[in-house]
Amino acid sequence: MNLSAVTALVRKDLATILRNNGVRVPLVAAPIVILVFLPILLVGGGELLSSTTPVPIDEIAGRAGMISNASPDVTQAVTGVGGPGSWAAFVLQVFLAPLYLLIPLIVATVIAADSFAGERERGTLEPLLHTPTTDAELMTAKFLASFIPAVVVALGGFVVYSVVANVVAWPYIGRIFFPNRTWILLAFWVAPALAALGLGIMTVVSSRVHSLQAAHQVGSLLVPPVILLLIAQISGAVFIDTTFAVLLGALVWAAAVVLIVVAGRYLRRERLAVRL
Repeated sequence: MNLSAVTALVRKDLATILRNNGVRVPLVAAPIVILVFLPILLVGGGELLSSTTPVPIDEIAGRAGMISNASPDVTQAVTGVGGPGSWAAFVLQVFLAPLYLLIPLIVATVIAADSFAGERERGTLEPLLHTPTTDAELMTAKFLASFIPAVVVALGGFVVYSVVANVVAWPYIGRIFFPNRTWILLAFWVAPALAALGLGIMTVVSSRVHSLQAAHQVGSLLVPPVILLLIAQISGAVFIDTTFAVLLGALVWAAAVVLIVVAGRYLRRERLAVRL
């Protein structure tokens, strides 16, 4: 494999991403909303509500029933801090965990949707197919051009969220309590797996549809499963603890590898050329 050719294609795609507002804006907006605004609003709003109503915040959120059946890891995340800090710990360590997983999915799908559908829409796919690269090199470059930004944004968002979480919770907890083991697994094990899964699906989809809008519409179908995970956790049916994170990451990585292998076999120049 010609690594210099792969690197050149990756650099070209990354430069295109940075110039495209339709791609760049979601990469910045989604992490800021999920990892900065939501923690501040939920923690501050919950504590304000608990100070103005005689009903405990545990009962308002339905947290009491959920935590009673949770694993020790989840229970410790919430009750270990004690006192008024329990609500902040619940929001920051438990409630927002599924929403964090949206970030690698959003970033990977947005960029991967642009990988072929965007090239076709801009009229640059045909020159790309005539470059002196093999199908494997082209596939590898497209994969890395989506995977690297998704992982960087997810890990960078994790660092930012860690700072935000400790700052927001400091008035109630009075110490650095974040991240825990579950969140470290989510950031370094599950998030890259979700990025790989999303781009494996979207690379094939993007190569088949004729417009970037159509690719984004299909990519939006990857979001509901994460929302269902959030609902399942709130209802008490699922708890994201260390064991769950390890198993989820393994399952997603297995699915991602299969999809990427299938995508590598499917993506051939002759197939892409027919759909120009």
